[in-house]
Amino acid sequence: MSQSDIPIRHDLPQVSLSLYSHGLDLDQTLTSGQAFSWKKTADGRWRGWIDRKPCLVWSQGDALRAVGPGLTSELVSRYFGLDMSMPEVFSTFPNDEWLDRARAFAPGLRILRQEPWETLCNFICSSLKQIVQIEQINHELRRAFGDPVGEGLHSFPEPMRMAQATDAQLRECRLGFRARHLYVAARQVASSEVSLDRIEAMATPQARETLRQIQGVGEKVANCILLFAYGRKEAFPIDVWVERVLRQLYFKGSSRVSHERLRDFAESHFGPCRGYAQQFLFHWIRKDPKALPPGKTGSTKKKRVKRMPRATEI
Repeated sequence: MSQSDIPIRHDLPQVSLSLYSHGLDLDQTLTSGQAFSWKKTADGRWRGWIDRKPCLVWSQGDALRAVGPGLTSELVSRYFGLDMSMPEVFSTFPNDEWLDRARAFAPGLRILRQEPWETLCNFICSSLKQIVQIEQINHELRRAFGDPVGEGLHSFPEPMRMAQATDAQLRECRLGFRARHLYVAARQVASSEVSLDRIEAMATPQARETLRQIQGVGEKVANCILLFAYGRKEAFPIDVWVERVLRQLYFKGSSRVSHERLRDFAESHFGPCRGYAQQFLFHWIRKDPKALPPGKTGSTKKKRVKRMPRATEI
């Protein structure tokens, strides 16, 4: 029996929240490359973690239902961003044909508000990895270093536990060269050299620079953590997929546009909720083979061809 098929006790508290005005689509959201500990069950529900609590969630009519130990309406609502007014978010978007198409492709896609430490680890591990590989690493870290919580499940390991691991033990979790990054990051967080709790109260530029003090965290990873853990909707991660869509749809496929120019364009063009715009574009370009129209494939000059990421690669 796989972890996703492990039954959950029916005597646990159940939360039910209205989705009438929100439009959350669980499938679109949980497969969009922002979370890596969710698995779909045989009956179509989703098993994962909210606030370090194991749970089962599913949509039923216009309601979102969740069951798990210690769950509350507030925790579930915050995790799935149901406290965010999506009409207000959309009202800040520019008049943009490409963004409109991306939204139409996955209208129920929403940004999650995840636990910062696990989010930090996931995105440190994301370099040159496919989504399924990041999910495997997450599972292996839980199995090797997490605490059993019943029903064959393991919590995500605390920073101190990971800081006590050996390089060999971490590499057994399919980390490769990322093992050193994760080990040093765990020591930095466990020792409070970098406090993830204090980041919550920081302005976004300061929070970004603080995160970049952590081993293995560059600009892209810092923005992912800010967007997917701290709810900073102005954070705009630029990975290989987002860089591709920006260059080809907004800069006529030019390879001469610098990363700094792309970043400045994103900040000015997509507005204060640009993190949401980024996630719609990211999911669209990865999932829709017809996302790029004919004639938007860049220069035709002969040059060394860079390998494009696979469909699931971060």
